[in-house]
Amino acid sequence: MIVWGVQRMATWLLHLMVDTTCLQCLWHTLAVMVPMYLILCLYRIWKENRALPPGPNGLPFVGYLPYINGDFHEELTALSRKHGPVFSLRLGSELMVVLSDHRIIREAFRREEFAFRPDNEFMKLLDGYGIINTEGKLWKEQRRFLHERLRHFGIKNMGAGREMMEARIMNEVEMFLQSLARQRTAPVEIGYYLSSAVSNVICSLLMSVRFRHDDPRFIRFMNLIDEGFRLFTITAVAGFIPILRFLPGFNYAYSKIRQNLGEISNFYQEIVDYHKSTFDPNNIRDVIDSYILEIQNAKEEGRQERLFDGKDGDRQMQQIIGDMFSAGSETVKTTLQWATLFAVREPQVQAKVQAELDRVVGRRRLPSLDDLPNLPYTEAVILEVMRRATAVPLGTTHCTSRTTQLNGHTVPKGTQVIPLIHAVHMDPTLWKDPEVFNPERFLNAEGQVVKPEFFIPFGVGRRMCLGDALARAELFLFFSSLLHVFSLQVPEGAELPGLRGQAGVTVSPENFKVCAVPRQIEVLSLETEAAIGG
Repeated sequence: MIVWGVQRMATWLLHLMVDTTCLQCLWHTLAVMVPMYLILCLYRIWKENRALPPGPNGLPFVGYLPYINGDFHEELTALSRKHGPVFSLRLGSELMVVLSDHRIIREAFRREEFAFRPDNEFMKLLDGYGIINTEGKLWKEQRRFLHERLRHFGIKNMGAGREMMEARIMNEVEMFLQSLARQRTAPVEIGYYLSSAVSNVICSLLMSVRFRHDDPRFIRFMNLIDEGFRLFTITAVAGFIPILRFLPGFNYAYSKIRQNLGEISNFYQEIVDYHKSTFDPNNIRDVIDSYILEIQNAKEEGRQERLFDGKDGDRQMQQIIGDMFSAGSETVKTTLQWATLFAVREPQVQAKVQAELDRVVGRRRLPSLDDLPNLPYTEAVILEVMRRATAVPLGTTHCTSRTTQLNGHTVPKGTQVIPLIHAVHMDPTLWKDPEVFNPERFLNAEGQVVKPEFFIPFGVGRRMCLGDALARAELFLFFSSLLHVFSLQVPEGAELPGLRGQAGVTVSPENFKVCAVPRQIEVLSLETEAAIGG
């Protein structure tokens, strides 16, 4: 039939050359060719979809988007219960495959073809710089370099040098406790103080800078970051339906993102320029100094053109700061906010943590990382917070570099692949009563901490969180020190904070206030003691 149609088209063209009035032949040919073309397109789509993982039906052009009414991670979790641990859906023009089984997530993300990033407008704005949104050779080289540098600065779970990391964190912990102590049990939004404290840990590591929580530059910087997260969430739908980018609202959002990125980049460049002017190769202070040294070494060794795949060194340093700051502060701050919320909602858990701290740490100092092995219940509480309120419920979206097979299904090249960590952490076949906050689920019969293989808050595979050792240390030192020094209570007459989160780049609790009541613990810092004793 196809050959016949082509012959008819050729016949029509011949007639048209000799007789320009041959319209009847044209219409006959189109009447055959157009339905044939549509049938072939439908057949191809049917054949492709038959090999895909199962999933919900959508509408033409928009896919499943009109049916998403609630939080995306909750919607996907419900779909996974219906369609299985590997399912597909279309959002606009984008095909997505969602994984909700920890074994399948591990299998996929250890394979190189699943280690790429989606190609969207936001990625184009970053132009291939940094580490989070890079791929291929540059990503491998940058991950290896940063892993080595972070270990050099003590970012590791154990071993020599860890005290450097602990000192950076404890400096901010004590500042944080002092800020709370000055409020003299008045109701406070603890997230406000956590924001600057946690951010300063990563700022110290990256660029040897720290900010006061009321510093105008820091406030502006954080507002730009927060606005960027909001705008990214708003414009995400235009990544699925590209024509929306030309609508005024979306166009303004994209323009605002570019403007904010420019202002943030200028701020980062000031840091880079200062480091260059004060650089001493015999005194590498932080990650930025490490990059400057690497660039200098590359020049001396004649490999400058190969460094960063030929990309601009200053731009790369800017984006490394941005990537590590956003990844290293927002998730830790959000998890600590949830930990505070659960401490208030579960007073018996809070009391049990404090009793363990009093017994192991004593009343004359703050907890240290060396205490962690002897504080199993405290650690179990932190683990349960990360399970029950997974800060990044969708993990990090990957993309396939080629068409491949997974769990008996075809995953085409360019498919976005989502590790649905929320579904894993709330799976009733893995966790008894997953809605219940129960730290004991992480303790065995001997009271020792046990982390099952289906507990994956930091992701798995080639792109697993690079700073998980730092995050674990921050969560433990901030949370344990907070409950060692203060008892947390809801303000008189206030309701308990709710468990419904606010979904964005992370899922954070709704704003709530607590009263930090001193426990009469004699901590190390005399300044903190004075503030608490008031």
